[in-house]
Amino acid sequence: MPIEINLMLAGERTSFLARRLVAAGYTGRNQDHVRAHIEELERQGIPAPESFPTLYEIDLSLLTTKNEITPSSATVSGEAEAVLLFITDHLEDALVSVGSDFTDRVEERRSIPQSKQQPKPINTEVWRYRDVAAMWDDIAVRSWVEPEAGKPFYQSGKLSQLLAPPVLLEQLGSKLTSGRAGELAGTIMLMGTVPLCDGEFRYAPYFGCELETPAGLKLAYSCAVKHPR
Repeated sequence: MPIEINLMLAGERTSFLARRLVAAGYTGRNQDHVRAHIEELERQGIPAPESFPTLYEIDLSLLTTKNEITPSSATVSGEAEAVLLFITDHLEDALVSVGSDFTDRVEERRSIPQSKQQPKPINTEVWRYRDVAAMWDDIAVRSWVEPEAGKPFYQSGKLSQLLAPPVLLEQLGSKLTSGRAGELAGTIMLMGTVPLCDGEFRYAPYFGCELETPAGLKLAYSCAVKHPR
């Protein structure tokens, strides 16, 4: 069943009717690095995708804009991601948000698609993609797992490390539109993430993330994470 979410765009209230939720994976721009990462994951027992970039279908009911989430496992961690909301079938009409692809890191060793079936929070303030497309590569993406100011970043990078939206859509091809007659309208897509600063997953009770343009404009989201005991 579609979910209507309320958003803020350029200071004005708007809404978006979400019909599908997907997470793109293995979206690093340097594909040699992606291959090396996949090989490292295989050595850790995490199954490799058949091809990359790849796409994971997420239960739409897991979409949320709340500032408190409840994962199903104590081994769920977040990661900062740019998010595209497709108003129409055309990228230039899309909206941009920031959110997190919370993932169960133990289940990931058995089934990546199943490990992704965790809350997918996104920020309600959005940009128009066409307004930031020219500066896309220079947009910073960051996350942190401590609420206090001055704590070190959990992730820190730029969107230039990931496939640009037009390239990602082209490479996903039929994975993104299969069985939907090419329709993107109503799709929300998490676009992949940058590496962890220290390489260690944190199952913290807090998660924050942001996108920041070179001019200092920000989209930010944070939440309390209520892991089961």
